[in-house]
Amino acid sequence: MSIKNLKWAIALAASFLLSTMDNARAEAIKAYTAVLPPFTLGSDQDMPGISHELLEEMSKRSGVAIDIEYLPWKRAQAVAQTTPNALLFTTSRTASRETTYTWIAEMIVANEVFATTSGAVNSVDDARSLKRIATLGGTPREKYLLELGFADLQSTTDTATAARLLTGGRVDAWYTFNQRVLHAVKEAGIDPNTIIIGAPVRSSHMWLAANAEFDAAVADKLAQALAEMRSDGTYDVIVNKYVN
Repeated sequence: MSIKNLKWAIALAASFLLSTMDNARAEAIKAYTAVLPPFTLGSDQDMPGISHELLEEMSKRSGVAIDIEYLPWKRAQAVAQTTPNALLFTTSRTASRETTYTWIAEMIVANEVFATTSGAVNSVDDARSLKRIATLGGTPREKYLLELGFADLQSTTDTATAARLLTGGRVDAWYTFNQRVLHAVKEAGIDPNTIIIGAPVRSSHMWLAANAEFDAAVADKLAQALAEMRSDGTYDVIVNKYVN
């Protein structure tokens, strides 16, 4: 082969490779989420969150290219519902949402608990004797307690503040997900042995969901990847990074 022909062949191969890479990027499935500690913390974080890391590993194992985008939570839900082949994570599977999405795989079971620094609070009835309870403002957990008649709640904007209120003795308990309090305590450098986590009050089954018309074959690949991760221990390794 002449040098001229060799250069032409190399240029053609390079062009084909770039085209293939561009097509792969263009065909990447969009996955929408919001900052929901410790499940999703942000693409720019060294530790982007439990669900974020799980989905990235599912993408690698399944060969399904996924592009994760963070939006405000309500907008993330709206975009996923109206965008063909879009993913949404991690969202609670409820009866009212059952037909709204395709439900691909259960990623996490998050228990709602009362975290305290003295004496376990194992039920809503136990909590009625408390003077003040911390909650994250606007969350379903806060709304749940308000509906049950808990009036003296300390509404906070972030998990770090809630953890400080609890360990500083400014509230008697923090009502939140068990993974959320454990991660917040770890991030704040608080001795986890000083925190008492009560029995589960309610459980949220948090799923990787998708647009209602999501490709069934792709959904199966992602679900199988997560099943393999649970089987070989990768799932536990990722979760434990955030809560232990």
